[in-house]
Amino acid sequence: MNNNDLKPANLPKVAILRLSALGDVVLCAAMVSYLAKTGKFRVFWITTIQAKEMFGFIEGVEFIIIPKPKGITSFIQCRQILGKQNFDFLLLAQASLSAHLVSINVRAETKIGFDSSRSKDFHKLFINKCIREKEEHFVDAYFSFLHELDITKPDEVSWQGLFGKPPLPLPQEWPHNEPFMAVTTSASKIERNWLLQSYSEVIHHIQCSGLKVVLIGGSETGEKDFNRRLFDHCKIPPLDLTGMVKLAELPYFLEKASFLLSPDTGTVHLARAVNTPVVGLYAVANPLLTGPYRALDFSINRHGEALKKFRGGSKNSIHSRIHQPEAMELITVDEVIAQVERVLEFLSFPVSRNQS
Repeated sequence: MNNNDLKPANLPKVAILRLSALGDVVLCAAMVSYLAKTGKFRVFWITTIQAKEMFGFIEGVEFIIIPKPKGITSFIQCRQILGKQNFDFLLLAQASLSAHLVSINVRAETKIGFDSSRSKDFHKLFINKCIREKEEHFVDAYFSFLHELDITKPDEVSWQGLFGKPPLPLPQEWPHNEPFMAVTTSASKIERNWLLQSYSEVIHHIQCSGLKVVLIGGSETGEKDFNRRLFDHCKIPPLDLTGMVKLAELPYFLEKASFLLSPDTGTVHLARAVNTPVVGLYAVANPLLTGPYRALDFSINRHGEALKKFRGGSKNSIHSRIHQPEAMELITVDEVIAQVERVLEFLSFPVSRNQS
């Protein structure tokens, strides 16, 4: 029996289409969960196995798992899976060509998507209704879909209860019973990444403050290579768990962390979801759009300076992005250390000054 079997069969059916990446899936999950809790719809989430692995079970939501849309074979499989059901509404919460091609196979009378300022890849051709145009964080954008279903956004957005039970026993490699700073160095696009030397200096400062440092990240070759070079460059070797923390374990790992240091990555949003403070590094994109939701106190925003330097007199908005890796060089080591010190004060961490 699935979660929707207990709901009246005559409730309207809503399908949400949001595939990867990690960050967007986490941001969208708060909306999906809230929609299900209203009890006004039967809720289905069309996504890939990675989302199911991370969340496991969301009350009131049925996952429809499709293969990652790559190539003709996967699209044929999507058609076979999605052609079995009819929906009253489709929330096309992803403006990408792959998601659009998947959405063709979803039978729904009303297909709701993004407004023109947030659409791309011919998004408007695949919907017949759009959310209102507004400059807002991605979390708020996802909740804007609910406005089209006559559902009011909650005063407080929460991810509470969205993650299953922690893995037991906890992996031996994890730090146990000691505070630590988690560091994610590599974003999905290289232009968002900070400098290796800069990370090394901040890490050394943290270690001299008496806090353990743990490198985390995915298993991609480039990410593992960068963290290995960073490990070798550090005066005091940090714990390197790159590629060793499984997706289903990541929420609990970040919950155990004292705080996270990261550029614009999906890990930021997962840390925010479990209420772990984030020192976010932003220049390529505006953190008001992509930063830790309503938790920007410790993040650094150099997006405005980057726009002036690299785009000059261009017409810019909250959605404007910089595609030069040099933009991240606007973020200095000193200002990151200053933010780290603020986090330590916030956490009441007893700082020792061991200048080894």
